[in-house]
Amino acid sequence: MFISGKAIQALCSDAGPSLISPPVIDRDVNQASCDLRLGEEAYVVGKDAPIRLSADKDPYLTIAPGEFALLTTYETVKLPDYLVGFITLRNRYKLQGLVNITGFHVDPTFQGRLVFGVNNAGPSDIRLRFGEPTFSIFFARVEGPKSEERKPDSDQLPLDYVQLLGGSSLTLSRLQKELGDLKNRVTMYAPLGIALLVALILNFLKGGGGK
Repeated sequence: MFISGKAIQALCSDAGPSLISPPVIDRDVNQASCDLRLGEEAYVVGKDAPIRLSADKDPYLTIAPGEFALLTTYETVKLPDYLVGFITLRNRYKLQGLVNITGFHVDPTFQGRLVFGVNNAGPSDIRLRFGEPTFSIFFARVEGPKSEERKPDSDQLPLDYVQLLGGSSLTLSRLQKELGDLKNRVTMYAPLGIALLVALILNFLKGGGGK
């Protein structure tokens, strides 16, 4: 059974470890979910290293069509053993073509920041801003025997995630540029190639006629 937004808010304000830190505010609470904000650490495939967003110096992240990226949440979550979380992107970003390509649930007893692997499947650049509500999380109660508690996850973007997605990314804009460059080369060198071919044919015909 999914718990309500008000129940989520209550679990964030109860004494003891908070379900979500910093605790969610009224603006972020929905009927049966709450929104989570974009964190400071992100990685766009093709870049040399993860980048750090900040409210003052570099608040925006741009994901080009076809690009893959790793995003983190501003908040950390600490799930008790009786709750499981379900995560998604907010609808405004889904409509632009942003797709979550990683897991869609958070195991009981998970502790740490959430990491989203995303792909821009849309036709245009998608711009995200640090600290803006970007993700949503739902919670449901778990029945039956409880599992062993997990060790807290790192608050930083896992290095193995970055290494798995490392390398160049063939985006739509990059592909379009490469096709444009190829078209320019063909336009530039095609007349020269045709002229050379005609010269070889004429030379061959002249040589054949002299025998």
